[in-house]
Amino acid sequence: MVKKPLNADYYIQHLYIYLNEADQFALFSGLTFAQFLDAMKMPKNLLLLKHPYEDASFNMHTYMEFVGQEDFVQLRKALAHKKSEFCWIDFKNEKQLNSLTPQEQAELLYIGHKKETVRPPFYADLQNEFVYLSSEEEQTTKIYFRYMERLNELVGNYFTQLIRKETSGQNFWRRKPKDLVPEVPREILASLKNDFREGALISLADPEKTKNTIELHIRSVEEISFLDEFWSDIGDYTKQEVTRKIIFDRKTKQWR
Repeated sequence: MVKKPLNADYYIQHLYIYLNEADQFALFSGLTFAQFLDAMKMPKNLLLLKHPYEDASFNMHTYMEFVGQEDFVQLRKALAHKKSEFCWIDFKNEKQLNSLTPQEQAELLYIGHKKETVRPPFYADLQNEFVYLSSEEEQTTKIYFRYMERLNELVGNYFTQLIRKETSGQNFWRRKPKDLVPEVPREILASLKNDFREGALISLADPEKTKNTIELHIRSVEEISFLDEFWSDIGDYTKQEVTRKIIFDRKTKQWR
């Protein structure tokens, strides 16, 4: 018997990932800055290359604006109400910004403008871990990773937090750790690298529909030229064959 294709309403969340390992970046659709903020151990400061935030600090050496960790909550709120391109590179302290050469400053302006780099965008003075480049309305996000294993951290925490909120409901913040769905194991996340290289759509099935399991469905979706049009075709993508499933068994409390 031929299986009936699953409809888009079978799922509650999708994340598209395309990995370019050689150039140390990944393309995402379905990722917001707020979700990145929740999923990652964040750096101390963000040098804003393109942004709508009105309360940033100003660096006299670069004539660029930046935000410290203490203002991330306000930044998050501001971005939620202003749909605009948002690009940044992280750094540890302002002394590092004051060491940037004119050439490096020019490169950063180019990155913010073109959303591409002229060389690997990891600067000795800044010691940055990321370069974060999102389009208007966050339909497309491009992230450069100094350490590519942090991609697994992002994807794992993205879905773990979403699953916990969905399965715990209003009691999410009151649940004891032992009652929460455990994190997706690192070895499972690491095994997805080949999928990411080809382009992968990861979809979280509605737990109400899968009952005794929590399921992440993975489909091969090759690199898409216009990611901002991706969501208008999501119904077509979810009808494609599921190439792999990552499943949490509610009875055994194990991922597989």
